[in-house]
Amino acid sequence: MAMEIQNHNSDALHKYNFIELKSWVNQLQYIDSEVDKLLNLYEQSIYIDEIPKRTLMLFSKRKATNKQLLDTVLTYSTTYKKVLECDDLQCDMVFLDEYERLRKSYQYHLGKYQKLKDSLYDKAFQKL
Repeated sequence: MAMEIQNHNSDALHKYNFIELKSWVNQLQYIDSEVDKLLNLYEQSIYIDEIPKRTLMLFSKRKATNKQLLDTVLTYSTTYKKVLECDDLQCDMVFLDEYERLRKSYQYHLGKYQKLKDSLYDKAFQKL
């Protein structure tokens, strides 16, 4: 009975995590397209033809990091489907540890991106 409850709880957790992974993919895909739109909007808001090289470099690096993280999340999502084949706690823990590491990377990336985006808005509004 205890093993059955553990498996049920574990299955529910894994289903939730898989739904969250899908959400991360959607957000990272959105960020990829948003970067180009933001730079275009910034360029138009300051009435010049050239975006400062430092700004372009920072967004270019963030976009590359975003792409790398997106690829990692997509690969892990495919692998994560195999978690339902786990039949012991040790197997579950391997998936959950990797999930937690990936979650922290995702949150760190979002925080860095949000700060970068805020700085772009601040610079654009200063020029208005």
